[in-house]
Amino acid sequence: MAASLASTELESIEYHRESETCRAQYDRDETSASMAVIAALSDVVDSDPTELEPLHASVDTGALDELVSLQVATNGDISVTFTVAEYEITVYSYGVIAIDPPGHNRIDDLNEGVPHK
Repeated sequence: MAASLASTELESIEYHRESETCRAQYDRDETSASMAVIAALSDVVDSDPTELEPLHASVDTGALDELVSLQVATNGDISVTFTVAEYEITVYSYGVIAIDPPGHNRIDDLNEGVPHK
């Protein structure tokens, strides 16, 4: 299943019952991390993106986009974790977003079910 936000397409979005976590994958060459977060979160909460709390109220979206684009330069993966509307969101530099519901303890394998690019 792919979710979209206007011109923002997610390559995939999966819900894991056991972990209660949503994992979305996006194309880092076509979509900024911040726009992918908005598309994924709007799908998770089943709400129009315009009805969500503005992402910039929780995280510096420019810094988020720059940090997770540094993977090639640093020779390793980078992740940024922040909270929006009580959801814990982690964005990985390889194009994956994990969204945990409020009050949830994340499982150890954050990338289960999402292909790593």
